Amino acid sequence: MSADALTTIVDALRPLQGRCSVDELEAAEFELVLAAVGDAGAPACGIHELKVMATTWALFLDPDGALPDEAYSERMRGIRVSRRSRRGLRRIYGDVTEDVAAQFDRLLDAHLNPRVQDRGPRFVDAEAEGAPDDCVPDPRTIDQKRHDAFASILSAAAGAAETPTLGGAAPTLIVTTTEEDLAAPNGVAFVESAAGPAPVPASFARHVGCHGTIHRVTLAANGAIKALRVEDRVFNHWQRKAIGARDGGCVIPGCTVPAAWCEVHHVNDWAKGGPTSVDNGVLLCWHHHHGIETSGWEIRMVDGMPQVRPPGWVDPQRRWREPNRLLLNELRRARSA
Repeated sequence: MSADALTTIVDALRPLQGRCSVDELEAAEFELVLAAVGDAGAPACGIHELKVMATTWALFLDPDGALPDEAYSERMRGIRVSRRSRRGLRRIYGDVTEDVAAQFDRLLDAHLNPRVQDRGPRFVDAEAEGAPDDCVPDPRTIDQKRHDAFASILSAAAGAAETPTLGGAAPTLIVTTTEEDLAAPNGVAFVESAAGPAPVPASFARHVGCHGTIHRVTLAANGAIKALRVEDRVFNHWQRKAIGARDGGCVIPGCTVPAAWCEVHHVNDWAKGGPTSVDNGVLLCWHHHHGIETSGWEIRMVDGMPQVRPPGWVDPQRRWREPNRLLLNELRRARSA
């Protein structure tokens, strides 16, 4: 029997396990195998005919098989995270119920669907000052966009008041590095995970430290802790609301991530004396915040308002421009309607 014939039979009968008796499955299997290999009186049937026969047997034995099986889905649901990393990537895989998948789809839609009413074609003057905000290309693939949206969802969930605590504190991502590595362009940091410490670039530690709390630990020569200093650089609840009202969402032109899903970025690095104030904070989505050091985008504050300068592949002249106003303008139109 060919591998295709074997696969056809198995794929047709496997979903019937637990829904039909063993005798019924054995009878169906016997007839299908006999048809696949043939006998003295009849030649073996082709794959197309075998698929039709297998589908017919499945419908005969389980007419309701196409309907959702709540008991099966509840029993088989699960998500796993691989414990071993491959070149900095760990695999998340499993099966989720329809309602969980639908909720996840809605969350992704909230991140990835453009919130711009006028999406029709437009002609752009080549001599105009830079490209329009919603014409900035996004080099990410759709799978990469889903990954970054998933990262934003996890960050928002970790900070939600309803999220259970660990040891009395919110589920906090712990990133460890040395002062030398933190300052080095090619430095290394480590994140704590179920599989143990995992190496990440020091740029990730700088990204996390921009909107988190830093614990500076001084160790003695024998490894004992000599001093612990906590440096809190987190924007408070009211500062975040004010920055959200001003920016409306991620300030990078063309980005459609709303304020609720964004992180607050220190325009002037906190470690270099930049204050944790509304005049030094802007909203960035996870993707643009994570890559702000390497993407080529630059941000500055002018009279309390952010300005952004795109990388050369977006604007060869790299002119400073107003931040993304797509979401804020849409909000204003909704309020005036």
